[in-house]
Amino acid sequence: MKTIFSIIFVSALITVFSQKFELKDSVLIENRTIKSIDTDLNNSIYLISDTRIEKIFQSKKNKSIDLKNIITSVDVNNPLRAYVYSNFNQLTILDEDLNPIQDIVKIKSNDFMPAALKVVDTQFCWFYDLIGNKIVYYNYQLQKPILTSKQIYLKYNDQSIDKIHVYKNLVYLKGQKTIYVYDDYGNFKSNFEFDTNQQPFYFYKDVIFYINDNKLISKNIVNQNLTTFIDLENVKSFAFSEKNLYTLVENKIYTYTILSTNN
Repeated sequence: MKTIFSIIFVSALITVFSQKFELKDSVLIENRTIKSIDTDLNNSIYLISDTRIEKIFQSKKNKSIDLKNIITSVDVNNPLRAYVYSNFNQLTILDEDLNPIQDIVKIKSNDFMPAALKVVDTQFCWFYDLIGNKIVYYNYQLQKPILTSKQIYLKYNDQSIDKIHVYKNLVYLKGQKTIYVYDDYGNFKSNFEFDTNQQPFYFYKDVIFYINDNKLISKNIVNQNLTTFIDLENVKSFAFSEKNLYTLVENKIYTYTILSTNN
């Protein structure tokens, strides 16, 4: 479905807790089936539906691909590569124009069922094995497990792991009410309570951003410090880059410029 652009420049400036967000513009989108959005280092915007991804470049050019499978997760940190995990068993690797660059990688076995998955580089990924209740460091090019953790002791009525984030030498597993921390050898380090109450959240470097009571909040995943930022209402999904915050509200994507606290 074709995306319709409507750029609205806004001069509003919001300052909270010495952090400044300037509401810069908005994009009107015709596609109302979007489930979530993401962004990359080039500030391109990705619109993610059940089976489809559309990429809006900074030039406002757009490309899209329909994978014909239910998308589980998308990794777009590298603007030259998009890793799309779908149907809980296959990884599609796309170039910057959303063209496949190799055959689909099948990640399946009678011994494990990958639920949440996080690509680390061009060979390796971490995934949460729903059958064994473990995390696995996996060479997806050779289709070979490298290491497997001990069973995860799920707490606070967590049923499974729904998101994996890797920062420096640590692996963060987000359950429904808890974040579990492992080192890069699959050893358990710690855990802490974290409940988004089914509201949008987004991992970025050493923090996890989430929305609670219509406020954007960040929690440092290293020391658990909390910071409250701006008011955001009716946000379905959001994403962060180094310079921008993007929010999906109904059929619009709003762009906030993140200004230096020295401004």
